[in-house]
Amino acid sequence: MRALIDGDIVAIRTAATAENEELWIATSRASSLIDEIITAVKADSVEIWLSGDTNFRYRVYPEYKASRLGMKRPKWEKEVKQYLSTDWNANWSVDCEADDMLGVGSTEDTIICTIDKDLNQIPGLHYNFVKKEIYEVDYLEGMRFFYQQMLTGDTVDNIKGVSGIGAKKAEKLLSQGETEEEWYDIVRDQYSCNEEMELNGQCLWIWRKLNDIWKLKSIES
Repeated sequence: MRALIDGDIVAIRTAATAENEELWIATSRASSLIDEIITAVKADSVEIWLSGDTNFRYRVYPEYKASRLGMKRPKWEKEVKQYLSTDWNANWSVDCEADDMLGVGSTEDTIICTIDKDLNQIPGLHYNFVKKEIYEVDYLEGMRFFYQQMLTGDTVDNIKGVSGIGAKKAEKLLSQGETEEEWYDIVRDQYSCNEEMELNGQCLWIWRKLNDIWKLKSIES
């Protein structure tokens, strides 16, 4: 079993615990957390991903994650990420996010280790290393989660979704379908603008393969 670890979350959480400490405390805690994850999921190999400096989503939607602007970052976040890169051979994503590369790397012999709910789109084994919970997502569960996000949006990433639709209404709408195709049609009916639907889809969709940009289906299909 290979552990696919969200290095962004590891760095942010461990750096945040060491605001008033020296750097080595933060890096030591990051290392300990990774060791704990590996032990918990009984992994025989590990692959860590960090988000690089480029992300196509900002070209698609310049306001992507704008709600985070001005937020204070943990003091040692950058240094811990560099430590993960040099000492744990963590990989940097290129023109996408660490989330996307976790999705790309997911197979029947991997487990995604993160607390980021967005990864619940990806079928397979998952490990929430804060709740210390291992669970499995099947294909339809992952697709339904994606289409729910298409309706509700994601306030954390500044994605608006469909005006007036919250979690309860989205659940009610999607309950009218049982397949990916039916959920797609339900969601499309709620959007008044095709361009907006495609933009949201591209920002919300977690890649399953490299350059897996989500596209709106043709009107004829």
